[in-house]
Amino acid sequence: MKSKIFSHTSDRLKQDPMTCIILVLFFIFCIASGIYFSAMGQTRNALMSFIYILFAPVALLAEYLIRFRFPALFNLLLYFLIAGGILGSCYDVYYTIPCFDEILHGISGLLFAAAGFTLMKRILGNDRSEKNFFLCLLVGALLSLTIANLWEMFEYASYALFGIDMQEDMIINGFSSYFLNGTHSETVVIDGIVKTVIYLSDGNTYVIDGGYLDIGMYDTLNDMLVCLLGCFIFVVILLIDHKCGGKFRHLLIGKIPYEYQKTNDTSPAASPLNIDVKTK
Repeated sequence: MKSKIFSHTSDRLKQDPMTCIILVLFFIFCIASGIYFSAMGQTRNALMSFIYILFAPVALLAEYLIRFRFPALFNLLLYFLIAGGILGSCYDVYYTIPCFDEILHGISGLLFAAAGFTLMKRILGNDRSEKNFFLCLLVGALLSLTIANLWEMFEYASYALFGIDMQEDMIINGFSSYFLNGTHSETVVIDGIVKTVIYLSDGNTYVIDGGYLDIGMYDTLNDMLVCLLGCFIFVVILLIDHKCGGKFRHLLIGKIPYEYQKTNDTSPAASPLNIDVKTK
């Protein structure tokens, strides 16, 4: 099994030099970041940089299991998304480029929609009917939105259970609340906040200049909306491409490698996932 996976991965990278280059650059970035943060004594960032290397073999294993090969553009976006976690958290790009988090979530929405489309296409086999195209499109969109929701739930659980803050806090200058009025019939609107003073139980105070601290509500909803936007962009692109004959679909959607088509390796016994694939 291991030799088959290694052989498949080796052949896959030889046949797609662009993806090979992307992987090499990704490995160099992760290793260099790990060494840099180790030298700086930042253990958490160093570990994170080295651990992120594991995403590459996981992605290649997923390709092997579903017998599909994703194109170079898909892999470029995928590994930029993964590297974005290091850039944002370890290099503080989230603060130097405020919209960087939104960019990553938008890319994730597009990528997961493409992955869902590809997986459904793998299950349906070679049937290229209009009905199956829209079914693949629907599954791709639903998978993208589901993963976005599960990720935000994971971020909340990390904070609620372990106190790990994975959300991007932000300073706001106003809010409205039913709680301050003591009734749900009318809200109290607070606006023009320029400073917040927090009084601690030990007598100390903590001052937040610029406004009031929102600890995640805006980040959660904003991330889900941006992911939805990325998914919507994917759907629009695929619909336009479908009307034009599907000439550019291969730039984002995976395909069955030639060696599997040649050997008719689409039977349930040959598929690692035991997917019942129907072919014409």
